[in-house]
Amino acid sequence: MKKLMICLLTAVTIVGMSAQVFAADDISRHKSNPANIIDDTVPISSYAPKDVDINKVAICGKNIEIGRNGVLIYKGKIMVPLKFTAESLGFKVEADKDNKTVRLDNGKIKINVYVGTDGFGYTSTDPDTMVLAVMHVLGAETIIDDNTIYVPINLYNSIFNDQKTVGSFFVRDKDGQWIYSANGELAVGWKLINNKWYFMNNNGIMQRGWVQTNGHWYYLLNNGEMAAGTVTPDGYKVDENGKWDGKPAATVVNKPEDADDIISPIERFDTIDEAQKALKFKITVPKELLGKYNIKYINTISRDLFQICYVNKQNDIIFRMGQGTYDISGDYNNYKINNTVNLNGINVKLKGDDNLIKVAVWSVNNMSYSISLNDGMKQDDIINIVKSTF
Repeated sequence: MKKLMICLLTAVTIVGMSAQVFAADDISRHKSNPANIIDDTVPISSYAPKDVDINKVAICGKNIEIGRNGVLIYKGKIMVPLKFTAESLGFKVEADKDNKTVRLDNGKIKINVYVGTDGFGYTSTDPDTMVLAVMHVLGAETIIDDNTIYVPINLYNSIFNDQKTVGSFFVRDKDGQWIYSANGELAVGWKLINNKWYFMNNNGIMQRGWVQTNGHWYYLLNNGEMAAGTVTPDGYKVDENGKWDGKPAATVVNKPEDADDIISPIERFDTIDEAQKALKFKITVPKELLGKYNIKYINTISRDLFQICYVNKQNDIIFRMGQGTYDISGDYNNYKINNTVNLNGINVKLKGDDNLIKVAVWSVNNMSYSISLNDGMKQDDIINIVKSTF
């Protein structure tokens, strides 16, 4: 029976949900569960995140090779090349002279995609369902990068009216970093995939080496899998839930089979001067700590991040610095306080609970910095510590 719908609609999809947020009725607990995250219930691609010359996205049950260019992450969305993916799905793709409007047509569905606009026009000529002039919003506008038009991959979920049109898979971005698509949404935080735990940072990038979350340290192998119930390549013991036991490193006698491929990130040093010799950037530490503190440890992570831990009876203060402009705190907890203050032209993000700041993150001159406190500190006090690093 034919149905005719002539309408102008705006369909807004709430997207960007992190991997930590799910309904309680849907969860299933797992023995090796560092953050009580649920098992992955959606199908995933058959290959693991290895540094091989394979880069595919799964759409409509097809594994579409997108090559070395990879995907883009833009406004928290996974962006894919429009022309290549659409043509692989049987659409005829035509752009106007200015590359401002791109038209997709597969004989039953007609789509208008607008560069610089968050949304697309949808028309169905299917004899069973006719829909005219429907406008959908995806959460990020269509963009052009290196003369290639990119769209949010969840465009295809909307086109085919199925939130599982886009599969769940690992794929590399244009910088060669691995990210994970959960039916087209960018996974953030812990994710259980093929019964193995992986951790993606706030930008969706799969992590390797040591990460700190929920107040504990975890070690991620070179392929991203969390180490559990073993000794890490650098000699630290982690329990069956992946947590470091907090004890000093032991001497490593037997290395795992893939030890040569595993990043051994943490190196301990007795002095800042010794750590400086292992780094390519100049170390800067806080000049003011508001009290007497002893140095608990000094180390580098993968020789591209410096950290020092100060301790007294009230607090442990971990100061980190490294090259790049991203959150290097390793703390991805959700806090009630999320403020940004401008100090001498530098934006500093402050996070915490109960009027106490537990994390401060900032970047300047292509260097990232963070301060983490186990018991928190008043905002004015931590601001003074941050200022003392300038």
